[in-house]
Amino acid sequence: MRFLTLNTHSWCEIHQIAKIRTLAKFIIEQQVDVIALQEVNQLTSTPVVKEPLNYRGGAGVPVREDNYALLLVQALNEMGATYEWTLTETHIGWDRYDECVAILSRMPIRGIRPIDMSPDYTYFQVQRRAAQAALIETPSGPFWCATTHMSWWDFDGEPLFAQEFTRLSQALAECAETAPVLLGGDFNSAAHLPDEGYAFVTSTGLIDTRTIAKHTKGENTVHREIAGWEGSSDAKRIDFVFTDRLVDVASHTVVFRDNSPEAISDHSGLLLEIDPASWAPQSVLTPLTTQH
Repeated sequence: MRFLTLNTHSWCEIHQIAKIRTLAKFIIEQQVDVIALQEVNQLTSTPVVKEPLNYRGGAGVPVREDNYALLLVQALNEMGATYEWTLTETHIGWDRYDECVAILSRMPIRGIRPIDMSPDYTYFQVQRRAAQAALIETPSGPFWCATTHMSWWDFDGEPLFAQEFTRLSQALAECAETAPVLLGGDFNSAAHLPDEGYAFVTSTGLIDTRTIAKHTKGENTVHREIAGWEGSSDAKRIDFVFTDRLVDVASHTVVFRDNSPEAISDHSGLLLEIDPASWAPQSVLTPLTTQH
């Protein structure tokens, strides 16, 4: 199984439609099975689509014509590939977008679980974050694919990351009772910083797939200054794929490097090759029970 995660930076990119088609072509050429996306934006003012192509639900907001994931699914369909997809809204972004997370799969989606990580905030506050898990059927059995876009470790003096991931870990532990869990996303916390987000996540037992991959290519996923990381132009690894149990990871590759001509976002993507039949029977995830 091939798995891709990407923060799309959608509609904040120039040549957005061309980049959507570039991504669609890559997905087909690389035979990507499941895609976890973040910053899946749509303007709040564009027309609603009554029956979005291959949409399986998940969002509390309507799907609109310029929804990034919808346009990607349509591009894939035009190229001869059928992908089901789900959507969950996070908050209003830049005062004009529904900002969402999404999952695409060319294998059947059997269940959807939106995860509210910020119940203390409203949809109109940028502090609100949400994740999503989708139960996907593979020939070897089902697994939960989850996608998330976390806050920074310290958000204006508030420990939002810890609060969010505590709730996320609890939801994923419930998912892990029925099937393996694969979590991809933008964690907004650099792996090399001690005692911050990366250490917090791995303290639950979640396994960084890069550390168990047989072959790796590339490491850092952001190589320049981006929004939220003003004044930080050093290369950093802030996008990850975690698993709740041991699994054979044949390869872990940085793709669409953000500071290269192949960039389609302000983040690089991660492409993994995983053997779903090799997932260990037991989860090693221990959810957090207190907020730090």
